[in-house]
Amino acid sequence: MKTLKTMIITILSLSVLLAIGTLSQAYNGWIDGTPLLHEESMSLLRVIGRDSRPALAPGAEVVGNTPMYKVGDVQKFYALNTTNNRQYVLEATCYTVSDKAYIFVEKGISVPQNKIDALANSFNQIYDNIIKIYGAPPEKFSNDPRIDFLIMDIIDGAKQNGVMMLGYFSPIDQFLNTELAPLTRMKSNETNMLYIDYVSLNSDKISADSIVAHEFTHLVQWARDPDESTWVDEGIAVYTEAILGYDVKDQISAFEQNPSISLLDWTNTVEDYGAAYLFFEYLSERFGGTPLISDIVKNTAQDVDGIVKTLSSHGMSTSFNEVFSDWVIANYLDDPKLENGRYGYSNLDVKLNPSVVESQYPIIQKQSSVLPWSAQYIEFTKGQDNVLSLNVSENNQNDINARLIGVDSEGKVSVSSIKLDNTASVSREDSKAILVTTSQPDPPDSKQNKSVYAYSAESRVVGLAVTSSGSKITTWGSIKK
Repeated sequence: MKTLKTMIITILSLSVLLAIGTLSQAYNGWIDGTPLLHEESMSLLRVIGRDSRPALAPGAEVVGNTPMYKVGDVQKFYALNTTNNRQYVLEATCYTVSDKAYIFVEKGISVPQNKIDALANSFNQIYDNIIKIYGAPPEKFSNDPRIDFLIMDIIDGAKQNGVMMLGYFSPIDQFLNTELAPLTRMKSNETNMLYIDYVSLNSDKISADSIVAHEFTHLVQWARDPDESTWVDEGIAVYTEAILGYDVKDQISAFEQNPSISLLDWTNTVEDYGAAYLFFEYLSERFGGTPLISDIVKNTAQDVDGIVKTLSSHGMSTSFNEVFSDWVIANYLDDPKLENGRYGYSNLDVKLNPSVVESQYPIIQKQSSVLPWSAQYIEFTKGQDNVLSLNVSENNQNDINARLIGVDSEGKVSVSSIKLDNTASVSREDSKAILVTTSQPDPPDSKQNKSVYAYSAESRVVGLAVTSSGSKITTWGSIKK
């Protein structure tokens, strides 16, 4: 007869195998739980203030510091139920103590000891690499500078398409409970803690090291600029994963399949991570490499303002609107040989398809819309001897930007701006043209719905055109799948 202990181990093993089996069939990328805590932590930061935050940790003094915990110690921690943003208390056992980390595992969770030891060894290098780029994490409230890991079952509910929430950093842990008590029901673990889902250590489809690098970057970001916007923080965290050699193709692929999302309006989908990562990879390749991205992290200005100020400090006078307009073209063309890298990536292969392909003319007028800080790509095809005329207009919103990509029969590319309500021509040498429309509100962080615009097109011996919105649409293009 099996002993109770043997039965429990068998049940836990079956649970892990079931989780891994389900993951292997459905996994399509992971998302971070950190954005769920952004609004709460920003509210607390505004009241409590930045001056009370711990100083930067003396990273070089980690090795040799007397550990607070030993293997086998059991501690209680506050964790987040991400389905309702409420905390609960769990117990966890310390499985590993290294020079730079404690690794605790939630009671009832089964993770092989060799996986935990491997994670501890990997973190030694992750820690060193990241602090070389961005600097040290915040100093802990205790005298022990080791990073605490909580390997747990993150309660995240069912996600569409197999997407899982596999980690988070909680800024709440950066406050003392005495500070939090009058302001919130949230509780702090009062330590530098990273929360990692145990599934990442039990599956060959996920790199737990990559998740750790992402979350540790958030901890370091908090030390530099705690009230930075989510899209900047997350984009730089994925960028860090990539420069450390981890695979971020799931994020890129998700964006390729849904490129019409807003860069600045964060919804915490996998494609959000792909878009934000690509933007910072583009900045890095075009304007100054990893040192530029490091300076964005260290710049205490937020969002677009922090990016523009950092570019300026590197001698770049370009505006965010100009960078964004070039970036959306780069996402479509991805040809780093054009304009000295202005329209492509040297380190990536990005492939976007147009959402609409127009081939039937004339298009008297067609109305469309685009999210703030996103792009729409409309391809116009034509006969070899035809010339198209194009005219784009908006509905009195003054935020639509339009550019035209021309591609001739030999693949030669040209990019030009389109003045609204003025006819632009696509010459007979071009076999197709792609209209790229973006919404670029002023100020950039203004909240608004989709911007409406309209276009019309005519194919003749000379011409192509886009007109004012509000008229009846007479011709529709085909949706390219």
